[in-house]
Amino acid sequence: MSSISAIAPIIPLGPNIGSLGEAQKAGPDFSQFLTDALGQVDALQKNADEASLQLATGQVEDLSTVMVALEKANLSLSLTVVTRDKVLDAYNQIMRMQI
Repeated sequence: MSSISAIAPIIPLGPNIGSLGEAQKAGPDFSQFLTDALGQVDALQKNADEASLQLATGQVEDLSTVMVALEKANLSLSLTVVTRDKVLDAYNQIMRMQI
């Protein structure tokens, strides 16, 4: 299992301004970050499913490892749903703004 990487610090705009006035990329783009995060959630879900299957077939002797895998999957999915809800709420607030 890989650990969650730290969020990169925000760099001032001064040195990042290109010759055409466009900001240069300081790190990986946001879509790649979201893709990686959703991939990790999917991996945790698959790991939990496999642990449940092994428990049902009697291949696992330690119940705590199965429960830990299930709780990790549950927490990651809950966080993903809450994040999605917050993003949709922010989008809806922006769309309701009058220009």
